[in-house]
Amino acid sequence: MPIISMLIKSYLVILLLRSVMTRQELYFNPIGKIVGRLTDPLIEKALKLNKKNADNLTFVFVLIAAVLIALMYYALGGMSIAVASFFAVSEMLTFMMMFYIVCIILGVFVGNSRMSYFTMYFNRLASFWVKAVRVVFPIKSNAVVIPAILLVFAFFTVVNGAVILFMQHGTDFSFVSSSLTSSMFMSLKSGLLSMVSLLGIYIWIIIIRALMSWVSPDPSNPVVQTIHALTDPVLIPFSRMIPPLGPVDLSPMILIFLLYFLKNMLLRLIGMML
Repeated sequence: MPIISMLIKSYLVILLLRSVMTRQELYFNPIGKIVGRLTDPLIEKALKLNKKNADNLTFVFVLIAAVLIALMYYALGGMSIAVASFFAVSEMLTFMMMFYIVCIILGVFVGNSRMSYFTMYFNRLASFWVKAVRVVFPIKSNAVVIPAILLVFAFFTVVNGAVILFMQHGTDFSFVSSSLTSSMFMSLKSGLLSMVSLLGIYIWIIIIRALMSWVSPDPSNPVVQTIHALTDPVLIPFSRMIPPLGPVDLSPMILIFLLYFLKNMLLRLIGMML
C-alpha cells in the first residue's frame, strides 16, 4: 500500500506543477517537457481538456487522489469505506501540508542560478500562502518563509483536527466540547511528526552529498547542483567551525550525527508533550 500511495501522490505533485506552468514551458522548459509527457495522456488525450480548464480542476485532482487512496485502503486494508475515506482525507491533508511547506522552502532559492529553472514553479505554488502572510505582515525579505510555514501548518492542523473529530463522533455534536481539544492535539502531533520527517529527508540529502564527494560527479549536473544548493547554507558555515583533518572533511559526518540527535530529541519531546 505505501508504494501505491506514493505513486498517487507523486502523480498529483506532477499535476500541481503543471497547473503553474505556461503552455510554452510545457513544451520548451526541460522540467516542463517531462511534466507534459507524463500528464498529456491524461489531460489532453483521455479527458480532452485544454490548459485553462485543467488548471481550474486542480482541487478536483486532489479529491480524486484522496478517493483513490480511500479505495486502496478499502480494497487492500480491510477497512470499511467510511473509515478508509476518513483515513485517506487525513493522510491527504497531511501530505498537502508538507507539500506546501516544501514549496515555500524551495521558493527561497528562486534567485539561485543553480536552482531557478525549477524552484520558480514551487515559488508559484507557494505564492498564495506568502501573499496571505504579507497582507497582514508586510515582510519583503525571505523572512516571510517562517510565518508562511506557520500559516500552512496552522491551517491544515485545524482542518485535519476537524476531520478527526468528525471521524470520531460524526454529527453527534454533544461530544464536540469534550473532544475538540483531543482531536486538535492528535492533529497537532501528526503535523509535528510530519515536520520532523523533513529533517530525516534533509539528513539523507547530506549523506548523498557526502557520498558524492568521493566520486567527483559532474558539477553541471542539475541533481548535483540542487543537492549543493540545498546543503550549502548549512554545511558551509558548519565546515568553518570544524576544519578538515588533512584531506578528510569530517564536518558532514558530524552534522549528520547532530541532526540525527536533534531528530530523535524532537520525536521524544513531541511524544512527551502530546
